[in-house]
Parts: sequence; structure tokens; C-alpha cells
Amino acid sequence: MLNGYLLIIFAAIGYGALPIFVKWGYNLGLTMDLMLFSRFFIASSLMVFIRLVSRKKGFKISKSCFVLLTLQGLLFFGCSYSYFLSIKYMSATLTNILLYTYPLMVVLMSAMIFKEKISFVKGVTLLIAFFGCLLVVDVVNMSGQKISMPGFFYGVLSALFYALYNILGQYLCEKADPFTVSASTSIICLFATIAIYPSTNVFLGHTQLNLWIVGLGTAILCTVIPLFCYQKGLSLLGASRASILSTMEPAITIVLAGFILGETLTSSQLLGGLLIISGVLLLKLDKLERPYPFKRHMSHKA
Repeated sequence: MLNGYLLIIFAAIGYGALPIFVKWGYNLGLTMDLMLFSRFFIASSLMVFIRLVSRKKGFKISKSCFVLLTLQGLLFFGCSYSYFLSIKYMSATLTNILLYTYPLMVVLMSAMIFKEKISFVKGVTLLIAFFGCLLVVDVVNMSGQKISMPGFFYGVLSALFYALYNILGQYLCEKADPFTVSASTSIICLFATIAIYPSTNVFLGHTQLNLWIVGLGTAILCTVIPLFCYQKGLSLLGASRASILSTMEPAITIVLAGFILGETLTSSQLLGGLLIISGVLLLKLDKLERPYPFKRHMSHKA
């Protein structure tokens, strides 16, 4: 049991460090296309290598699952693309806090698309998160500073993509093993990056060393390792304990951003972040074993 908790904590540290590496890359003069390419190129190469040298060689993907895996990869790319843009305009801390509104978006999409009833707890959670977002934007303007609205927009958009990614992922986990889904996602993200930035060349330029440092950090420390730790911890603790413990991720980002990047939050933004995290925690405590609506919807159609 203790090993499970440690694995989830390691995963949260890895995921929480991602915006730190991205912001550091921007500060070093790296561009978003190069950071996206290096992250997905290294992650994809490593995952393919692991699968080829393991006992299970190749990727077993059915024809019916291929389209969904492609969509899953594009959703994750949309999340990453928006996330990197948000960090470009806004602090790493605020971007990660906004990303963590994705469970609340799942609730809203459940009500709008699948006609799910919003319980009292979910209603309170949405209200808390709404006021939290207002404070994150610093609508009361306690500090006299203005937040970047493009950064806020891309941060919310990344959370929307991530919500859709998680909804579809709940269904895909029954169609393919987690490693295959993760590797396919990285490969599709790599192709999407090349399609958008065909002139990307990571072997040229004076920032080559910095590029590979950031690339290795985002790919290995913030993607492959936390993915393995979370999946293993999930199997030891179960979905309820693992998801609740993972709420420490924004707090880890706040601490790392403060020590490494020197980022600080206003008192209202800090309160807003605490409200959003509290809302997510309440949501996860409310009948965590209930499957996502997409999963139930698909099972009824099958």
C-alpha cells in the first residue's frame, strides 16, 4: 500500500514539473514547435523501444479501435498545444491550475450531452470552481496587475481538450492496454506536430543542448515515468485513492514554480487556486466509482 502512495506522489511530481520545463524552455529562447517535437519524438521512441524489447512485441490494435486511438491522440495534442501556448502568455502556476478544471468540464458535458443530472454536490463544486476561476483571473484586481486573457483562454481550452481525452480514455482502457494507448497517443502527437510544423529541424541552431535538456525532461521525467508510476499506483491503490492523491499536482507546480522560476501568486489568485482544487477534490469524493458517462453510453449502444 505504501508503495502505491509513493508511486502516485512520484507521478504527481512528474506531471507537476511539466509546466516548469516548458516555461524554462521559453526563457531559454526555445520555440513551441521545437519543444513539442522533442517531447513527443523522445517519448514515442522510448515507448516503442520498450515495447520491442519486452515480451509483448508490437502493438495489438483492432481496426475498430484505430479510429478512437487516433481521436484520442489528436485530443491530447490539442491539450498539449493549448497548454504550451497558455504557458507562453501566462505563468506556469496559473496554467496548471486552469488545466485542473477538467473534471468540472466533464460534469458539464455529462449534463449537456448525456443528459446527466447534476447532484447537489456537483452543483456546489461547479459554483466553487466558478468563483475560483474568477479569482484566478484576479477579477477583483487586488494586485493592480492584469492577467493575460489569451493565456487564460488557452488554459481553459487545454482543460476542455483534456476533459474529452479522459472521457474517451475511460472507454479505450477496455479496448487496449494502457501502454498501447499511451504509445499510440505519443506517436499521433508526433505526426500532428510534424504536420503543423513541417520545417521543424531539431538538429540545427545554437539552442541544441538546451532543446534536448528540455525535451528529455518533458518526455521522460514528465511523460513516460509519471505515466508508468500512475498506472502502477492505480493498480495498487484503486481509482478512488489514486485520483484523490493526484490532486496535489497543482500544489507541487506552485512550489516548483516558486523555487525554480521565482513565480508568485497574488492572494486572490492563490485563494482561487485553492477553491478550484477543493472543488475537484469534492467532485472526486462524490461517488468516485461511477464510470464516466461516455463509457456507460457506449456500453448501452453495444
